[in-house]
Amino acid sequence: MLFSILLILSAFVLSVLAAPLSARQEQINNVKCTGGTALDFHTVNVALLQICGGIAGTIEKCEGAPKTTTGVSGNVQFSITPVQPGATINISKGRWEQGIKAAFAQCGEDIPFTATFVGGASTGDVNVELKQI
Repeated sequence: MLFSILLILSAFVLSVLAAPLSARQEQINNVKCTGGTALDFHTVNVALLQICGGIAGTIEKCEGAPKTTTGVSGNVQFSITPVQPGATINISKGRWEQGIKAAFAQCGEDIPFTATFVGGASTGDVNVELKQI
């Protein structure tokens, strides 16, 4: 009986230690907030999913290895370009969405910005811009 209790307590302690302590935070650099007025929430979200020809639904990453890509909806545009010449974009949906959240945490929700997201290209990082067009 005592052995069973110790085994259960050990399993509980190990499971607590194995659990992530915080949500994944995407690394971004060179953040510049370029607008003071928030863009339309819905339009930004639609544009966010239009990169790489569309990453909505079950698509998990940018497909086709483009050299640049844009996501446009109404008067909102996201642009992604690799930092290193000749690299292609292969950013995952998770990295993309976490990077956007990190930029919004610094600039404010739906505020235009430019930033560099760590990773997301065949070689190196990607530059990202949200702007009103």
